[in-house]
Amino acid sequence: QCTALPIPKNFNEGMRDEQVLHLFRILQLPSCRIWCLNIGETYNVKKRTWGQFTNGLKKTKITHMYASEHTISGAMKEKIRETIRINRRKHNMHIDPDNLDVIVQCTHCWWNPINARVLRPYVKQRGLEHILFDKVAQGAKDVVTDSSNI
Repeated sequence: QCTALPIPKNFNEGMRDEQVLHLFRILQLPSCRIWCLNIGETYNVKKRTWGQFTNGLKKTKITHMYASEHTISGAMKEKIRETIRINRRKHNMHIDPDNLDVIVQCTHCWWNPINARVLRPYVKQRGLEHILFDKVAQGAKDVVTDSSNI
């Protein structure tokens, strides 16, 4: 069962308005369990489509996300971040220690769920503390990575 959805790197040509709106309709289904979304760099999506996505995000379970700042405005990014923070009250999939196998894979978001204070004892117990300090694994913006290793 899919709970986190990274869009493949360099898929920016394939992700257009129609695909974003279709994904959005899926995310709004009550049965949809996707809570983490890295939509990446989507240069072929219109501002109007991003507006629809941003305004309707409150009807999803998305609690963690990334979209390139090259493709959305700063104001839109802040509205999305505000909405996903509010969405974190809807469920606990992003902080459930039984979901840690998925949580550790949710990286390259504006805020990675592994960093939640409530998870730290479980992260330590599982010997995964190194992830908390690994800027490359977390996808920190100020880190330059060798793309051949991705």
